[in-house]
Amino acid sequence: MVHLQPTFRRLSFAVTLAGATLVAPAALAGELKFSDSPIDVDEAGKITDGGRSATKNELGSLPGEDIWPVHLWAKIDKGAPGPLYVEFYGTLPGNGKRYKVSWHHEHNDYQGEKFLSLAIELDGNVGFNKGKTYTVELVQLNDKGKNIKLASSKLTLASTEAEAGDGDGDGDDGDDDGEPSEQDVLDSFAGGDQQDEGDAGPPPVTPPATKKGCRIDSGSGAAPGVLVLLLLGAGLAGRRRR
Repeated sequence: MVHLQPTFRRLSFAVTLAGATLVAPAALAGELKFSDSPIDVDEAGKITDGGRSATKNELGSLPGEDIWPVHLWAKIDKGAPGPLYVEFYGTLPGNGKRYKVSWHHEHNDYQGEKFLSLAIELDGNVGFNKGKTYTVELVQLNDKGKNIKLASSKLTLASTEAEAGDGDGDGDDGDDDGEPSEQDVLDSFAGGDQQDEGDAGPPPVTPPATKKGCRIDSGSGAAPGVLVLLLLGAGLAGRRRR
């Protein structure tokens, strides 16, 4: 009996270890990569060597904005047809407690394929912050409504400063080089701005020209009187001669 006790202990440890192995969920050998540009893949959707070398775990934002374009590629070993979710988890400052970002991406067209490429956009208005590192997980729900993690990786969101000259500036809309604008050139050909000549009044109206032989003279009304005087003068001269 003394010799059987160590053997029994070893046997009990082996049984306990085997039972723990059977109960523990199987580890999914998924893979998740990120880039700020489309990731190069082959015809089957597998990432190429060039695409893998271009991936990174820290992505910059759009210049001067809290928006991060993200291209991701994943290898999924045990995916099933149905919605697939891209979820994000951060840690609280101080206690390091894990929390889930309220926003997630839902990929409804997933058909259980092994390789997956997606383009998403993370916005600071829905819970993402510059300088923070997030755990990104691809998950699906099983028949019991429990999350099954298919792949996981970490992603840091960096800030990109706005380039010089970007923004509203001093409000000038046109070029400030002293050159006339295209509209000024067109106005010069059209005779300039007519608003400065408003006080001069409209040009005089020229009466229409009359046709020869049809003009009515205001003094022609005196012609009959002149003829009468001439006739009277001729009559008096005739009487004197007699």
